[in-house]
Amino acid sequence: MTEMSEEAVEVAREIHRRWAAGESTAGLIAEDLEYVNPPYAVESGTRVGRRSLGRIREVYPDFRFEPERFVDAGEDVVVIGTSTGTSASGVVATMHPGYIWTIRGGKAVRFRWFNDPGEALRAAGVE
Repeated sequence: MTEMSEEAVEVAREIHRRWAAGESTAGLIAEDLEYVNPPYAVESGTRVGRRSLGRIREVYPDFRFEPERFVDAGEDVVVIGTSTGTSASGVVATMHPGYIWTIRGGKAVRFRWFNDPGEALRAAGVE
């Protein structure tokens, strides 16, 4: 791991730690963050702005993500874990996604999610 990639992993870890603790991540996520949904998402494409990360709570108000693994991929960090949430209709969803955070200058500037952790690893160039 290079010094830069170690910093990127630590930023990603801190984002997830703060989310779990209910703390602000504003200092760690760029205001103009690119939020990229995969082509198969209900709302595919790119959104801009760190507030776009909170849109998941419109569908799953109690959404929670438990990171299990952080993978160094240079300025990208792949985070694999388990997410859970209950929809307004009471349906409980459990998923095992992979996220890719792109970190520059100590802040997350891009967030991509994938339903399959393997897909996230491949997209980040990690096998």
